[in-house]
Formats: sequence, structure tokens, C-alpha cells
Amino acid sequence: MNAQPPYMGDTTPSAVPALALGSIACSLLSAGIMAAFAPQPSPLSWSYGFLIGSVVLLLATIVSMIRRPNFAWKRFFGVAKWVLLMTLVITSMLGYVFIFDGMTGAPLAIMVVMLAVTAVDVPIIFGFSVARHERIQS
Repeated sequence: MNAQPPYMGDTTPSAVPALALGSIACSLLSAGIMAAFAPQPSPLSWSYGFLIGSVVLLLATIVSMIRRPNFAWKRFFGVAKWVLLMTLVITSMLGYVFIFDGMTGAPLAIMVVMLAVTAVDVPIIFGFSVARHERIQS
């Protein structure tokens, strides 16, 4: 009789959650800088910088996740698709509020990209956190 110890999941350290949270933090800093100057126009250089940092961290998150050996992609997409649906509903409502409030031009573009990056980061965090503990038969 072969008694195997219980499966504890993938306990190896991973940069994926930290990179995704860093991307969300940069997005929020980008929006926060613009909100700090409201209702006057805000300087957009810092917002652009944090937004670019957010996109770079999102790309690093995706690359880091793709490079993981024996990753449960089916479980990841099974979880992430529903979280993506939720975040798309929320970010669409926020985008509508920004447009309805009269935001135009570069500030609106920054906010839309910030919402899009966040809408992708959140499902990655949820899907990765579940999929990394799926038992993969090698």
C-alpha cells in the first residue's frame, strides 16, 4: 500500500501576485494624481508615467505566468473568465460615469486604460491563486 502525503498545492514562491498587485497600485496612483487636482486640470506627466509602469508590470505578470511549468491553464481560465466578466461590468459602469461627468481628452484616455489594466489584473490574481494549487498529472 502506497500512502502518499496529502497534496499541499504549489508552495513555491511566485512573482505573479506581486507583479499584478504592483500593476494595480500604479494604476491607482495614476488615477489618484488626477483626482488630487480635481476640479482643476492635473499635470498628466506623472499619471502617464505610472500608467506606463502599470502596463509594463501587467506584461511582466503575463510573461511570468506563461513561463511557469505545469500550470493548470484550464482551471485558470475557468476562474478568470467569471472574474473578468465581473470586472468588465464594473469598469464599464465607471467608464460611463467618467464620460457622463464630462471628462474628455487625455484624462479620459488615462482613466480608460487604467480601468482596462485593472480589469485584466484582478482576474489574473484570482485565477492564478486557484490554478497554482491544482494537482497536475505529469
